[in-house]
Amino acid sequence: MIRRIWAVLMAAVLVMAACGNDSGEAEEAVAEAVAETVDLDEVPTVAIPTPTPSPVPTTPSATPEPTAIPFPELLVWPRFVPEVWPRTPDEAAAGFARQVARGERAAVPRPAVEYDTTATAELPRLAEDGSPFGVATTIHMQLVQLGDGSLAWVVISAQSDDIVVESPPGGELLAGGTVVTGEGQGFEGTIVFQIEDQDGLLGLALAQGGALGENLPFRAELPFDQRPASGDWATLTGFTDSAVDGSLSALTMLPMRLVNGS
Repeated sequence: MIRRIWAVLMAAVLVMAACGNDSGEAEEAVAEAVAETVDLDEVPTVAIPTPTPSPVPTTPSATPEPTAIPFPELLVWPRFVPEVWPRTPDEAAAGFARQVARGERAAVPRPAVEYDTTATAELPRLAEDGSPFGVATTIHMQLVQLGDGSLAWVVISAQSDDIVVESPPGGELLAGGTVVTGEGQGFEGTIVFQIEDQDGLLGLALAQGGALGENLPFRAELPFDQRPASGDWATLTGFTDSAVDGSLSALTMLPMRLVNGS
């Protein structure tokens, strides 16, 4: 309302100044000014909309290519290209268990424990009634990428606390034979060592270690002849069998490479 009064007064002053001394014209002009004056307080407020920014197109981030997992140069299972590659570590452990089983009974590995691209599974011993107990060996597995890009699991070694091989180092053997050393135990202290390639047995030797739950040092000379068809692939296996039923009691299996001796 105050703004309206000020607007009327200002209009009156301006009109009177323009009309000079003619009071009649001045009064008439003031009346017209008052009639035409707009109450500023009564002018509706017009809301000015805030412009909405246009969305900026985004480019979807590219999915990173999976890292290739190289196939190990040496492994212990499978020895040949299988009809169906194991797609889980449990499948690989089961296949390996059937390969190393003694007699008609094969122990069933315990569920595998995965560590990203590696896994382990325990292979138990078998009691006389067939029930599992203890640990004959721990199966070590690795996830690999096949030629067609798919993934599969292979066994790279199996190791038992009852047969610990210190030499030869994994991955190398002389073609004319080797000396196996370490510590372990077996029935009456006997541990069997053998070298195998794709064609079968290359050499065998017996080592004398501890017994009755005690590991003792062993040493065994293991001669063998490299076969032309075998290439450079081999496995060094140390094992003991149960004195009761001949089932597997302990197993260590390491991948080896045959090299030419001097």
